[in-house]
Amino acid sequence: MDRGDLANLSAFVTVADQRSFRAAASRLDVSPSALSHSMRQLEARLGVRLLNRTTRSVSVTDAGQRLLEQLRPALGQISDALEDLNRERSRPFGRLRIYATNMAGAGVIAPVWQRFLSTYPEVHLELQLGEAPVDIVAKGFDAGVGTQDRADADMVAVRVMGPLKVAVVGAPSYFARRPRPRIPDDLARHSCVQYRRAPMAWCSSGRLSGTVSRRRLRWMAE
Repeated sequence: MDRGDLANLSAFVTVADQRSFRAAASRLDVSPSALSHSMRQLEARLGVRLLNRTTRSVSVTDAGQRLLEQLRPALGQISDALEDLNRERSRPFGRLRIYATNMAGAGVIAPVWQRFLSTYPEVHLELQLGEAPVDIVAKGFDAGVGTQDRADADMVAVRVMGPLKVAVVGAPSYFARRPRPRIPDDLARHSCVQYRRAPMAWCSSGRLSGTVSRRRLRWMAE
């Protein structure tokens, strides 16, 4: 069944309800002649007469009545499904699945988790953490948070956090023996624990992601 069949079946129900091509056409915002043509197309496709027509009235045939009995519940379900989507646009609900690296989970998601759930209490947030690259679309995730190099070429990127604030820390006994660094290059002359992290990004199937500048984090060893 193509889109035209569904439209014609819906129009058939309206004609049957109104018992008039003119009244049904007004309700559907089409011309009576166009509506009559659509009904003839539907009958020709199905190979059965659905409506009896006179110059003054329209009535439903026995075959048309049997079709109506099955169409009304089906069209009602379609209408309810579309109404649910309309409600979801104004009031988010349902499950939101996110895949994130460990650092992104702690730095991006954890700070806003409680506020998000209190703002959207009908959203069930499901978070999975991991370091392995994952095809978030194939795995059924709605979004992913991680480094930019994890984002596929067809993903759109948006920034979700600014440059990381990095602090140099060390034991007082260490700085008693060594001068304190004043610029990042000074760290090269210190005994440090080094930690490198690639650009931070957000990516999703719909499709969000972004970039944060590369940083080198160093902590002073005692």
